[in-house]
Amino acid sequence: MKNLTLILGTILFISIGYFAYLNYGQQVNFAYFYKKTPLNVNFGLAIAALAIYSSFGAFLISAGKIMELKERVKKHMRNAERASVESDESGDKVKTLQAKIDTLEIALKESLSKK
Repeated sequence: MKNLTLILGTILFISIGYFAYLNYGQQVNFAYFYKKTPLNVNFGLAIAALAIYSSFGAFLISAGKIMELKERVKKHMRNAERASVESDESGDKVKTLQAKIDTLEIALKESLSKK
């Protein structure tokens, strides 16, 4: 799946570059601000610039999502570690109590055998 997305992304960028190259000589007017004179820009350069800006925006959005997912994974890992430590602690408590019970049984047997 990773290779497929890489191939499709590469094909998409090549097609955008080719489309920008085909329209390099064309001029287009952009109204950048309200009631300002329109900006006359080469259409091929405008396509390339918009592709770069949109790629950067997509990168920032995906980076934010990746950071959010990493934080979720860390939270789940901490919860799993806590659960593991709690189970280890309860296991240690059981072992300690079992040792105390064994000691008390031995002491009881010794005291009963003396009588």
